[in-house]
Amino acid sequence: MSKINKICKNCVSDTSIQNIKFDKDGICQYCKIHSELEKEFPLDHSSLDKLKSIAKKIKNDRKKSKYDCIVGISGGRDSSYLLYIVKKILNLNPLAVHYDNGFDTETSTSNILNVCSKLNVDLETKVADWETFKKITRSFFLAGVSDPDTPTDIGIFKTMYEIAYKEKIKYVFNGHSFRTEGVEPLDWTYMDGLYVKSINKKNGKNNLDKFDNFTLFDLIKFNILGGIKTILPLNYVEYNHDEVQKILTDELGWTYYGGHHHESLLTKFVVSYYLPNKFSIDRRRTGLSAMVRSGKIKKIDALKVLEKKPKVDDEKYLKDYILDKLDISDKEFKLIMQMENKNFRNYHTYYSYFKNFGVFAKFLYQLGFIPKLLYLRYYGKD
Repeated sequence: MSKINKICKNCVSDTSIQNIKFDKDGICQYCKIHSELEKEFPLDHSSLDKLKSIAKKIKNDRKKSKYDCIVGISGGRDSSYLLYIVKKILNLNPLAVHYDNGFDTETSTSNILNVCSKLNVDLETKVADWETFKKITRSFFLAGVSDPDTPTDIGIFKTMYEIAYKEKIKYVFNGHSFRTEGVEPLDWTYMDGLYVKSINKKNGKNNLDKFDNFTLFDLIKFNILGGIKTILPLNYVEYNHDEVQKILTDELGWTYYGGHHHESLLTKFVVSYYLPNKFSIDRRRTGLSAMVRSGKIKKIDALKVLEKKPKVDDEKYLKDYILDKLDISDKEFKLIMQMENKNFRNYHTYYSYFKNFGVFAKFLYQLGFIPKLLYLRYYGKD
């Protein structure tokens, strides 16, 4: 008999999420985090004015740099729309930054070039050292953890802040929206430089000198000493996927790539095949939960979406392509799929230190050096 998961009374988060908590009314901690963020970023007639006020301050703060801010771009919908808002609505002069990990689709590459060209935005691309990146990502699969795309996330993060620091830019813009993306559970995806080192030490022993890792030293250098702040503009605007997609398609020559996170072949494989089949993790659950809380979709309709497992038409080709590119044999992959499921809690990370410094972390988010979303993701809202 299959196990029946307990589900939140409000959203579609359930006990398939490790360490989920429910209060006496059956409401999960992610709904409480959402409520906290609604207080921080209420959507009303003054929301856009608040964002424009932030943009005005950013313009006034620019002194030594040619650019007002950094905007990371992947060719996906969120980052493309973020660049549109920054340039067209806020009239800022951004530098678009892309981290090429070797898994971009032709569609995402075309989107990046089209969007930057149409918006007249300069683009800087950092190409990862392939052999190093391949070995690090391979070690994450061999570790049996649920977030083998963490090296990519780390690389993106490091690249944006490194370029901001070099160009003397004080603001990095992030395309996350808590109303459509939600809060990713730590037990599903976790990111820190010590985690990368620990995974590599046990499963790869590769030289990390050419990997774009983000360490505690980088946090101090870029955010605290460098004074670089993170801004999340999509939290200030109404975000409707269909309307956004129409704007991007009609005005910027943008093309949809078939599914959420499918702009990257690696992430497409992770969310559509690896996680559902090995961990019974459906990452759509966090986004759908967020949209239920935001009133963008009814709970019953979200549950209907989740009834069907994530699937891609080119599943076998995609799997063979990823395994071949990462030098993982079929035999190794079968062992990976059968081994004990693990996550960041099985490895040495900064988390063991971070969890004891909640007051300091709160101070950093209040000063604007880390987003409140990041603070709440690590320290929660019971």
